[in-house]
Amino acid sequence: MSTAPRYTLDDYNRWEGDWELIDGVAVSTSPSPFGPHERVVSRLSFEILSQLKLRHCSCEVYTNLDWIVDNHTVIRLDLMVVCGEQPERHLERSPVVMVEVLSESTRERDLTVKRTLCLENDVPHYLILDPSDRSILHVTGNDEVAVDAAQPLTLRLDDQCEIELDCQKLFQ
Repeated sequence: MSTAPRYTLDDYNRWEGDWELIDGVAVSTSPSPFGPHERVVSRLSFEILSQLKLRHCSCEVYTNLDWIVDNHTVIRLDLMVVCGEQPERHLERSPVVMVEVLSESTRERDLTVKRTLCLENDVPHYLILDPSDRSILHVTGNDEVAVDAAQPLTLRLDDQCEIELDCQKLFQ
């Protein structure tokens, strides 16, 4: 009987290429996403950054930064918002906002594994955007709400910062 190896953060740090480590299992993140996916990430990044500056929030937006969840789990989100002290290397605490833009190669992992990680690590907001049907799912705690892209989405990031996103701009 053969058992698959259970990798650690030390193993992950030695790998070349683009990988995630989920509960000790190596997951390739290659090839890179397609155009519609990256357009949504770029627009959302701009929209959030604009709101953060307008509201003078002590938060930053990161794309493709590793989040070290624990010694056996490291994920790379499409986008995340971190408030307060900013990471110098990788993020080693929960972000305030996690965002994944669905693609065929990551859909299942984004809807299940990453949603579970969000809930287990008390991430206040997990946004799942689907460019194919222009939908947004907002997961907060044990609740999830399908967001009408024609309506603004308000996110409370911390005690002093709340942003309002124009979701319709994301899918233009």
